[in-house]
Amino acid sequence: MIIIKRRFTFVAIVMCLCAGMLHGQDNVSGTIKIKGVEDIARERSPELFLPQDEFETNSEYNQRVARQKALLKDIRAQLLAEAEARKKEKGRLAAEQAAEEERLLQIKIAESLSPAEFTPSTLGRYNAENNTFPFKINGKSYTVNVPRSVARDFKKEFSSVKVEGYKRLQRDLRTYDYFNMVAIHPITGSRFPFGPTKNLAAAPVIAGKKSVVPPELTMRVAFVEPNGNGFLDAEEKGKVKVSITNSGNGSAMGVFVKLNAETSNRDISAGTSKIIGEVPAGQTKTTEFEINASKSVTRMENRFTVSATESYGFPPDPAQISFETFPFIPPRLELVDFGVNTPNEGNEIRPQTTTEVQARVQNRGQGPAEDVQFSINLPKGVYFTPDSKQDYSFSSLKPGEFKDLEFSFNTAKTVGKTIDVSIGFTEESTTGKFPLNLEVEKPQQTIQQLVVSGQEMGTMEFANVATVSVDIEKDIPRSGRKGKHDLAIVFGIESYKNVPGVSFAKRDATWMKKYFENILGIPKNRIYYKTDTDVGQAEFNKVFGEKGWIEKRITKGKSNVFVYYAGHGAPDKKTAYLIPYDGDPNYASQTGYEMDKLYEQLGSFEAKSTTVFLDACFSGANRDNEMLLADARPVFMEVDESATRNVTVFSASSGSEISSAWPEKKHGLFSYFLMKGMRGEADTNSDKQITVGELGDYVKEKVSNYAGMLDREQTPGLRTLDEDKVLISY
Repeated sequence: MIIIKRRFTFVAIVMCLCAGMLHGQDNVSGTIKIKGVEDIARERSPELFLPQDEFETNSEYNQRVARQKALLKDIRAQLLAEAEARKKEKGRLAAEQAAEEERLLQIKIAESLSPAEFTPSTLGRYNAENNTFPFKINGKSYTVNVPRSVARDFKKEFSSVKVEGYKRLQRDLRTYDYFNMVAIHPITGSRFPFGPTKNLAAAPVIAGKKSVVPPELTMRVAFVEPNGNGFLDAEEKGKVKVSITNSGNGSAMGVFVKLNAETSNRDISAGTSKIIGEVPAGQTKTTEFEINASKSVTRMENRFTVSATESYGFPPDPAQISFETFPFIPPRLELVDFGVNTPNEGNEIRPQTTTEVQARVQNRGQGPAEDVQFSINLPKGVYFTPDSKQDYSFSSLKPGEFKDLEFSFNTAKTVGKTIDVSIGFTEESTTGKFPLNLEVEKPQQTIQQLVVSGQEMGTMEFANVATVSVDIEKDIPRSGRKGKHDLAIVFGIESYKNVPGVSFAKRDATWMKKYFENILGIPKNRIYYKTDTDVGQAEFNKVFGEKGWIEKRITKGKSNVFVYYAGHGAPDKKTAYLIPYDGDPNYASQTGYEMDKLYEQLGSFEAKSTTVFLDACFSGANRDNEMLLADARPVFMEVDESATRNVTVFSASSGSEISSAWPEKKHGLFSYFLMKGMRGEADTNSDKQITVGELGDYVKEKVSNYAGMLDREQTPGLRTLDEDKVLISY
């Protein structure tokens, strides 16, 4: 009990001492209250504080008093030392707390870095001396440098100008700093930087916080351009898509991505940095860089490195990407046909009668015609009817695309032997005039005849000059096979209405059609070829359904049927579906076309044989490894032999695998080696024949090996009852 009491008293005295110091009663260098020190001393050595005993000499008493004073001095020094130690500890803890608070503040500031978008409010008068515009954003004034050559147009379109940049919290965690801002021209896409700049890539790594669970980041990059030819064409806007996946157990913080050009091309412009921010464990986040090509761009290879930083020092490995730019190819507008309708016998143009004209103009060049204007010009003595259209305008005419211009006129009594009607046109890069030279009192081709012949003209194929030099697209051999009774269906859906597209699917379909013509010998008029928007949900029934395109043309027992499909597949429970242009993989059973139904229909035609090539996967992702389904359940595609009878199916992948694209070749990986095998490389025994089994083995081996090089797993499948069946003979 005595020991407990003494410990309690000691602590109490120290607390009183510290309290006294806080209240200014004493300080470290001053005098401590004797009462507190003496109480401790009396508890330690009570005998020293007894009065002088009658049996104690003066000398003995004085010695005891001296020991008492020494004890009081030691206790006082001890208490002072303890108070000083507590003061230092308190200061140390306060400093440590302040440092931690500062570190956490810096983390919040670093993690707040994010893209920012603004709409400028007002634009001031242009300063032609220093080529600048003053303007305001959120009440703050800025100055942007705009070359005089585009300044007038910039001011005209200012209401649509957008500003991009970055923002980061200030130390008050309420207001932001704005920097690396750029004004973007809404039409040309030209970028004009202004305001303060910061080197975001050089930002220091935040000191690791206690108990950090590291992330594990991987990065994938892809180049995407709108027309699907694999090039960044003149005046085209492409994108470099970047995906960061965190497969670790901890969150990645402050992820910052930078695009660095390894080659110099002044005719292209691109963004240089993007903020992704936090990437939680098990998640993927994406961003993209826009790359614009000017009209003066030349043919060259462009190489970029994509790198990233992470706040705690766990960045993914850099990635490289390359693409070619392609120069401007002018269009070529031509008058390809025209017809007239008159009320006269023999469909003759006569004086004082009304003549209806329909002229067909077509872009027969390799480049698109933009902002096309047509105007009808009549000679003297010929007058438009009141309801006749005289001018036409079209935003664009793609290569091979045609338009019909309709107008009508009355002729005077004194009209000559010819009527020199002309159609003038203007386009962004060309101008011209088409003469019609209509002869009077001579039979003319009717408009109805024009419409019939024009249908074929409208489906003419116009090869795009901007194509990659790919081996499978050169010198397609002719095998000598005669497929006059055969039929082929070719569907390629690259762009989808509701979901991300399938890279190079349209290109795959275009070249597969040529392989069917050259190698399989199938006549053009017996190939049903459709791409993108033309492959809607109804198109499948139109082709494969009862009384459809195949059933109307097939010769039972003689016709070989070939089906090629490049596009999305999707799983729904235990069923696989093909997804048309207007379908949605998330609602495959309602908007897709069931594979079992397709096989059943193909098996019912009683064809000599049926071969299906499916460059699609049923994993819930596309060729670029973008997930299409919120909750994908991969379907292993099986072929019911009893239902399909003599149907052979070549599939691009198995189970949960992705049917990959091969950007270097601008084709799907499966389609590329399928065509390469059909050229003769699948003839492994050199007997000038390619069997089903040989083609299947070749495609499986090649695709599997090259998919590994692309860091993918892809194993093509073959379902057939006759591996020895000869597909191709040379």
